Amino acid sequence: MKKLLAAIALVGLAMVLASSPAFAHECYNASRSATGNASIAAHSPSYISLSDAALDFFTTPPPDGLGLCDAGASWLLDQIDANAASLGVSSNTQISIRVVQAGGIDHSPNARAQANQSNGKGVDHLGENSALNAFIGANFAEASAQCS
Repeated sequence: MKKLLAAIALVGLAMVLASSPAFAHECYNASRSATGNASIAAHSPSYISLSDAALDFFTTPPPDGLGLCDAGASWLLDQIDANAASLGVSSNTQISIRVVQAGGIDHSPNARAQANQSNGKGVDHLGENSALNAFIGANFAEASAQCS
């Protein structure tokens, strides 16, 4: 049983690492306040909450998502919320779905510009949030266990 769980965790980690490009163009303003996120959510159809984006990704079957059941996906999102301070995002973080806000940075040869995709200031990309990606990988096996 331990070998099976270890294999599931390893596969989950590989999926998360391979799937981080799925979040690569999902931009969010890492410096926006909770009040700002609430205002954007109420007034702009160009944004969705991290909750909506993540639940879709978490429940979509591989290779485009993690393939978790609803209970596993909800559990993982609850864990993200419980660790929001260290991850830099919460379920209420608003994600741009219509435009790549920092598109020029994606192809910049400048290392400093590349670092701006995940520095926790201004516009960041979910796919570049290494703390979030590592957290999902570390908790994937437990999220999967919620599905049995």
